[in-house]
Amino acid sequence: MRALVAVANTGSIHEAARTLHVTQPAVTRALRDLETEVGLMLIVRSSTGVSLTHEGRALLQRAELIVNEMTRTEAEMTRLRDTRQGRVSIGVTPLSAITVLPKAYNRFRQTMPDVTLEFSEFSASQLVEQLKSGALDFALGSGVDAREFATVRAVHLATFPMWFSVARRGQLANATSLADLQDAEWLHTAPSSEFQAFLTELFARQGLAPPRRITRCASQTLFYSLAVNSNVVTSWTHLALRTEGAAEELKTLDLLEQPPARKLFLLFRDSAILTAPAEYFVRCIEDAVKAEQGTRGARAGKAS
Repeated sequence: MRALVAVANTGSIHEAARTLHVTQPAVTRALRDLETEVGLMLIVRSSTGVSLTHEGRALLQRAELIVNEMTRTEAEMTRLRDTRQGRVSIGVTPLSAITVLPKAYNRFRQTMPDVTLEFSEFSASQLVEQLKSGALDFALGSGVDAREFATVRAVHLATFPMWFSVARRGQLANATSLADLQDAEWLHTAPSSEFQAFLTELFARQGLAPPRRITRCASQTLFYSLAVNSNVVTSWTHLALRTEGAAEELKTLDLLEQPPARKLFLLFRDSAILTAPAEYFVRCIEDAVKAEQGTRGARAGKAS
């Protein structure tokens, strides 16, 4: 299985052998044994390298999952020998990075300072693909509802109201009506069709055509940079807006109704078995959510 995955990733017996730190004959023999065991031809050799047959590509999906699970199992056994070591791979969407993840990370690090962590930012559909292949231990994904993650296990963590904002020192900061924003560029991180439909309805209720420039940005860093340095309309949670830098740079547009709230989900592959460090990180996230909800409740009580 490792040989099949390595050949698929590199397209070469030679490169696969180098990746696996074995000889080329060992890789060839492993692939031949695998073909004999399943009774199907899995690879085809050509002058340009090695490619997978249709049957090989079908098996590859299972092989990637098996190899990733075995790698994770080996890491867990190593961790049991060497306490509080291991590796956790977490997929995220932008909302998680600006809400609960930083606090969860800090708590996790206090207890497990030697665990190797890897955070990867993906779209909702990419998170699902990465989870199903076993490349991620778990993920934090955001959406309007759980239907975006229908093929994996989704656990609702929290719902975050959203507000539109503009650069505090930009031209759009003086807008007094929706018509003033018709020619603006609207920057968002949500699925394009969902956001487009919301804006179309919002403008139509005031007898206006929807804005022509609606841009999706999957990078949180670029999203923030454009929000504070360009004449764009963006949407944020209050958690993001009340940070020191954002509070100075961004202004909420109270003249607009709020965009759809975003829900944060913990995502797992069905039947996934988490390692101890991954389980602990999940608990840290759940505790961070409870703490934030408590803080929001206390602020709401004072306001009332």
